[in-house]
Amino acid sequence: MLTCIPQSLCSWDFRVSGASTGPAALAFNFFTEQGSISLGGIELPVRKHGLLSGHWTLERDGATCADAQKPNAMFRSFEVRSGAVQLTVKAHSAVTRCYDILTDGSVVGTIRPAHPFTRRAFIECSSSVPELAQLFSFWLAVITWRRAANNNSAGA
Repeated sequence: MLTCIPQSLCSWDFRVSGASTGPAALAFNFFTEQGSISLGGIELPVRKHGLLSGHWTLERDGATCADAQKPNAMFRSFEVRSGAVQLTVKAHSAVTRCYDILTDGSVVGTIRPAHPFTRRAFIECSSSVPELAQLFSFWLAVITWRRAANNNSAGA
């Protein structure tokens, strides 16, 4: 299990503990849906391809090591490919921030907040899901959480 802890009270950046390959972290750019994932001392940039695009890539040394597509703008789900692993990261329900990670329609993992009023979260996956794919899946979930928070504060 990976434990994701925000860097500070108002931050969307996370420290991740429990990774077998060493320290991990997620850093988000303030104005864009880009940033980086670091795992075991290696920093991998996350790039969004177009302002209104639903396409992100995780890169290492200029090459794509994971790819995500948002097939429908109306639903909180992503199709993720990381090497030979194909995943669907899908909201558990319309009213929660929990996500299921699926392979061939079977749940192989979950992303869930510690409780409704925190950004602290847990990633629990079977050993068939590489840690980098788990972190990239969490990145995508956080993007939706951040969008929802921004939309809620815009009306305040």
